[in-house]
Amino acid sequence: MINQQFIDFLVEDEKIQPQQFLNTLDNRKLVNSLRTRYWYAGVKQKTGLPTSYQLEQHFEPLDKTKFDERTQPRNKWRNYEAGKNKPNSSLASKVNIKVPGSFRELNHPVWEVIQLDERVLPDIDTWMEKLEPRVQAVVYKQSHDGINPLKLRLSYTSVISRSLVKLGNMDALTALLLYWLESKHFNQIDQTCFQARCIYKLLLMMGMDFIERKIAEEFFMLFMVRVFNRTDWGDRLFAISPAHYIHGTKLLYCLLYEVEDLKPSSSWTSRCKAMYLLLEGRKGYDVKFGLGVVLEVNWWFGPPTKQQWIAWDYEYKKWLWGWTHLHQGSVGYVHDDKLWESLNNSADSH
Repeated sequence: MINQQFIDFLVEDEKIQPQQFLNTLDNRKLVNSLRTRYWYAGVKQKTGLPTSYQLEQHFEPLDKTKFDERTQPRNKWRNYEAGKNKPNSSLASKVNIKVPGSFRELNHPVWEVIQLDERVLPDIDTWMEKLEPRVQAVVYKQSHDGINPLKLRLSYTSVISRSLVKLGNMDALTALLLYWLESKHFNQIDQTCFQARCIYKLLLMMGMDFIERKIAEEFFMLFMVRVFNRTDWGDRLFAISPAHYIHGTKLLYCLLYEVEDLKPSSSWTSRCKAMYLLLEGRKGYDVKFGLGVVLEVNWWFGPPTKQQWIAWDYEYKKWLWGWTHLHQGSVGYVHDDKLWESLNNSADSH
């Protein structure tokens, strides 16, 4: 018996609507708000200071000689916490001295790339070169013209996407986003679909950090609206909600405790490798199918044909089979266990 709560992930959150995340002039402050909240949460984590007041006193203490009872309390850092104002470069640099890497988080290329969209493409190599050396080692090959060393961007292949996913960081996410924008611009449909799936895997792997920084829902919605919903899935539509994404992220995180030789103290590189193998199905197809991209039938052009419905139903059953096993903590074999049999019988009865 399948519990309905396992699959009830398409309920919309009335507080957050997709139109809020469209790349329009009205929404131009959205990315700045998210980057500021991401930065603030990172600074808070690394300093161990729990309140905006303590952070403000730590980084911008009041001059006691100028303080008296008439001095109004400041709300700068409370506004940073809420994403209402973005800190200026001077303050971000000052904070970076005590919290190394925080300036990069606030000014990471991903924020500009998602905002500029296809306008980044004329300078795509400039954007790629802003990313960390490990990403550039995947994207470029070193050459020589006989006089000077040259760096040439490799032609895109699925191997590049897989290599980027394994890195599990914002730089890899930015590179995948740049590749997706380029493929979309040239109408390379198969590539955009594969890249979108890789972006989703990477968002799952990085998801606990977004959850801890309290931006997971909005950050995913940003990618849902600007990437996943704009990907041409053929006769289907992207069907994962923020609630489903967050739940999937937590499931993946919990699965790490079942991986042999992986400890809470293991490096992020080791954890990324383990998550990648799980999502690729190397440890079982329940994870690959259950935490994969879910698509629904596109009724925009009318009812699907029988062939389209059969194809979609099969993919949906694979997802539901994996998703249910993950929730039940059970292990099964696709096409050859009681759950798969019950799903087939249920479909046949309809």
